Amino acid sequence: MSQEPTPAAVPSTTAPPFSSRSPLPVSGKTAFGPNLVAGALCALVTLAYASSFATLIFGGALAPSVNLGVWTAVIGSCVAILSLSFLSSFRFALGGPDSNPSAILAISAAAITAEILHDPAADQAPLLPTIFVFLFGSALLCGLLLFLFGRLHWGRYVRYIPHPVVGGFLAGTGYLLLSGAWKMLVGKNFYNTLPSDFEAVPALGWIFALGIGLALLITTRASKHFLIIPAVLAAGVLGFHIVLLATGWSLEEARAAGLLLPPLNAGDWQTPFNQPLGEVRWDLLLTHGKDFAAMTLVALVTILLNATSLDLATGKEADFDRELKALGVANVLGGLAGGLVSVNSFNRSLLNHRAGANSPWAARFCAALVLGAAVFAPGTVALLPRPVLTGLVLYLGVSLLLNWLWDARRELPVSDYLTVVAILVIVAAFGIVPGVIMGVIIASLSFVVTFSLQSVVKQRFTAATRRSNVDRTPAELAWLAEHGGRLHGFVLQGHIFFGTASSLLEEIRAVLGKGEALLIDFWLVRGIDASSVVVLRKLLRLAGEQNTQLVFSGLDDNLRARFTACGLALEKTPARLFADLDRGLEWAESQLLTGARPEIALTEALGLPDPADAAALASHFEVLELPAGRALFKRGELSNALYLLLRGQVSVHLQLPGSDYSKRLRSYGPGTIVGEMGFYGDAPRSADVVADIATRVARLELDRLKTLEQARPDLAAQLHRFVINTLAARLRTANEELRQML
Repeated sequence: MSQEPTPAAVPSTTAPPFSSRSPLPVSGKTAFGPNLVAGALCALVTLAYASSFATLIFGGALAPSVNLGVWTAVIGSCVAILSLSFLSSFRFALGGPDSNPSAILAISAAAITAEILHDPAADQAPLLPTIFVFLFGSALLCGLLLFLFGRLHWGRYVRYIPHPVVGGFLAGTGYLLLSGAWKMLVGKNFYNTLPSDFEAVPALGWIFALGIGLALLITTRASKHFLIIPAVLAAGVLGFHIVLLATGWSLEEARAAGLLLPPLNAGDWQTPFNQPLGEVRWDLLLTHGKDFAAMTLVALVTILLNATSLDLATGKEADFDRELKALGVANVLGGLAGGLVSVNSFNRSLLNHRAGANSPWAARFCAALVLGAAVFAPGTVALLPRPVLTGLVLYLGVSLLLNWLWDARRELPVSDYLTVVAILVIVAAFGIVPGVIMGVIIASLSFVVTFSLQSVVKQRFTAATRRSNVDRTPAELAWLAEHGGRLHGFVLQGHIFFGTASSLLEEIRAVLGKGEALLIDFWLVRGIDASSVVVLRKLLRLAGEQNTQLVFSGLDDNLRARFTACGLALEKTPARLFADLDRGLEWAESQLLTGARPEIALTEALGLPDPADAAALASHFEVLELPAGRALFKRGELSNALYLLLRGQVSVHLQLPGSDYSKRLRSYGPGTIVGEMGFYGDAPRSADVVADIATRVARLELDRLKTLEQARPDLAAQLHRFVINTLAARLRTANEELRQML
């Protein structure tokens, strides 16, 4: 993002809180006075930034042509400001060349220059045409990609870049800016500087470059006021000229010593159309295409982070795709007009906003002043001191390094902080492109390692802690509670890939051989890779060796197709497959309970201690036979009876609204009661109850219960106690299942 400084790079440097915002006026009338003032102030700052980044790019051997570079920065700024004033979601947005892409452009320009000038006897005519075509082509191609990203609504994907990777890129940019500021001042890189090079720089250059950089760093960290940077820059320019006057230096002498920019000339305006294309070193441009890719990525991140910062600082909602399209148009037009790569600027936009801009006319007035100064008053640009501009670049670089090496050390986890440092070291040692590539690799490895440490097992259970929705007798429930360890279950979740598949196998292997059945539910699994198939093959082999029955549930068509595509057709394996966890649990429980009697007598089902009382109570029930598929009762019917199952099984089904699909809520087997809720609550049936297989039930109608309560209140009380005990057992089971799931 725009590093002037980085307002949203770390929490300690974020924009002011919402309570301190100065919202834009909502009046429909445009107040031209505040817009003119804001535009004039922003024009001065824009000119200073444009000159700084032009000086950064046109340094070293390109320094004699810095006046041409200033034109490219001015054109890029004006086109970006005008484009944003018409297309941005922020009416006050400003933009132009910025520290992040300019730092990469400076490195690329220096590399191209060194390759062309490595042989002093070689023709140097291709130098400037190659540099300008590289700069203009970068703006044009970057603009096309930015517009494409916005048009396809891909802006949200750029925001998925991990925070430490962004921090590493920005810290690396800080190093490049620091290196660029050194080259602006001394004329050579860090590594090539000799003691004589220090002596060649006038003392005035050292004093003002370091002084402005230090003043900006101290004041911006002490206060976030929007006028801090403009005030320090204005004071630096004024102070520099006062010192020149006091020491007797003339402007020509200062310019000859490299302390002032050369004057601009309208004839210096370079465009793609006035370049001698036959002299361009196209081979070098292709070689440095990788630099363009890194610069485009940094520009994307910068635009989106700046838009986010403006959203937070002003309360105006950002449309990220709109910002990308606006900057795409700006860079395409800027590249054709002879401008540098441009992005939106947080600080310049916020300065415009806080200075009173209430319409896009403030930005348009700013662009008109900047272009007018370059064309009609080129001497104003020639009054800008190089040391002050160097101090601005120095401040931008140091502030980035402080943000991500000092401030972030307390706010980032150790692994993230080390990622930032690693990317910075790679950028410093090998360049921005290897830094970008290694940053992505480090982030990917970090993600894989972090994600692999998270278990894909959402829940582990046994038949003692989780039951199917089949309502079983107290005796069966007691048996399952005692012997439930014979069935182990795993509910899986998320994505099973090579990083999690091995740990999953180890978790499952730990319980293999400790029971008769192993149930694995895939309902919450969203994807698998080939390593999951390898694990499943190994699991099938191990289960066969341990004589353990595998049960798989919740495998949808996509997962089954994926397994089949990887060479594992689950239907051809010994594993049992079920549509959902409940049906898988039901089957596994039934296998464990094979020793239970298939039918229970009514007198035994009632559980009364006195056989005579059991027979007397049973005489009030009516025994019914239900074929498979026959409804015991349907939703909405009167609840005038309860039922006691003697043989077979019934299930409760709920019809989903607007669908032919009915969901099975619960199943009931021999020894359980059905329909008691509506029976005692005097409410209509709330769901359908249907016989799954041939079923025998005992029916007690409400009239017969009333007769029983009058004739034998003791038997009625025992019946009520039986119902209460059944409901209590169900509640205990539900509570235990809930406890296991939490």
